[in-house]
Amino acid sequence: MQFSERHLKTSDEPLKLVEFALNMVRDAVYLIDSETRFFYVNDESCRMLGYSNEELLNMTVSDIDPAWTIDDIFAMWKRVREQSGGRSFTFETYHKSKQGEMIAVEVSSNPFVYEESNYSMCVVKDIRERKHLEQMAHVREQEFRVLVENSPDMVVRFDTDLKCQYANPAALRHLHLSAEELRGRSLRELLGDLSCVGHIERLIKEVVSTQIEAEGELVESDSPLTGGTVINHTRCVPEFDQHGNLVSVMVVGRDITAIHYAEKKLEDSHMRLRLLARQREVSREEERKRIAREIHDELGQHLTSLRMGISLLRIQFSKDNPLLHERVVHLMGLADKTIQVVRNVATRLRPNVLDMGLTPALEWLRDEFISRHMGCCCRLIAPEEEVRLNDEQATAAFRVAQESLTNISRHAQASEVIILIVRHTNSVVLTVRDNGRGFDCDQRKDNAFGLMGMRERGRMLGGNVEIESHPSVGTRVTLTIPLNQVTTNIEDLESYNG
Repeated sequence: MQFSERHLKTSDEPLKLVEFALNMVRDAVYLIDSETRFFYVNDESCRMLGYSNEELLNMTVSDIDPAWTIDDIFAMWKRVREQSGGRSFTFETYHKSKQGEMIAVEVSSNPFVYEESNYSMCVVKDIRERKHLEQMAHVREQEFRVLVENSPDMVVRFDTDLKCQYANPAALRHLHLSAEELRGRSLRELLGDLSCVGHIERLIKEVVSTQIEAEGELVESDSPLTGGTVINHTRCVPEFDQHGNLVSVMVVGRDITAIHYAEKKLEDSHMRLRLLARQREVSREEERKRIAREIHDELGQHLTSLRMGISLLRIQFSKDNPLLHERVVHLMGLADKTIQVVRNVATRLRPNVLDMGLTPALEWLRDEFISRHMGCCCRLIAPEEEVRLNDEQATAAFRVAQESLTNISRHAQASEVIILIVRHTNSVVLTVRDNGRGFDCDQRKDNAFGLMGMRERGRMLGGNVEIESHPSVGTRVTLTIPLNQVTTNIEDLESYNG
């Protein structure tokens, strides 16, 4: 070393400076002499090992590292000089502290000769934390291996060049390959132009490009790998190193064929139930129509004849008999009330006005509502041209409007109600809204069968019913009826399913 004159105030000042600098180093620094004794140690050495400076200077390397004898150290120094020209040699070992703790360290040994004596400057790094992290990583890797090796899902790791790095047993069985055949090669090299190869390559390239997860489903029909139709769900997950660089892509494939067919069966069952409910509703409406007609025509006719007979009795016999006259008048009033009750029952079963179309039926429904709620304004907004719907569609729309007005009557306390019909190209939309109390849709009771019934009527027509409501704002019920419904009965569904 050379120091300027203004720094060399005393002969030992450079040594003090070097010692001060070495004590500032965060790693332990040992200077070992030819007898493997500690010739110098810095402060970090004392802190790490728990010995004082004086104690360490009276010890040898073997005292803290029994694995290294003096012969081993001499042999290592010789090997370093011969093989690397005296450059440093780095290795990992364990140093024993004063408390008996074995400390994992990384030693960078720099042997040199000074005045014909062998020395070694050792920079010793405490790697306990790194070893702990490596152990944790090893445990996680083992857990991952156990999980993946026994997973029924296919798990394959690819590098960014689409070369396979790892495949679990499930993937190897599916691909009919061994780990040696697959490792370091691409699927295209091994399997050619199969649809699954292109599917996986597209997903991996998407992940490499975007560095986010990607997934998709692939239907393999008569694949040579499976011998039949198989549906696989594939998920690709990017894997990064500690610097945030993408290093690999983990591909997880799951055979969802059974799940897919189970979902299809469940969907078909729901469709059958819905069609059964639809046919039941149609039959019920037809029965209502028949009963209403019989009540109106036959029972109404009999009651009218009865009233006419009572009226004749009044004309012919009650003039001279006040008591009989009073009784006859009472019977006529009772007959009139009974006729009105019969008409009301028939109307409630199915209004005859429905046969004239949806708009006239809604006009009648509006008038009925106004007659019972004088303080509430109820308006109907409909196209000038009659909205053409078949009997089933018109009846369902009428029932939804009827149920909506019933709910408004019972709960809403509204001052304004609007019934709106809009005709679109492929659908008809019926909306009933009010400015009443409203309710919180999230807290609606599970037994609100009226709302459930409206929704089911919409589904049976292939449409839907949406219910929006907010407290103190009001409620909106919207029925959408598609005009191009294809499946109309269970036989159609069975034909469709083949």
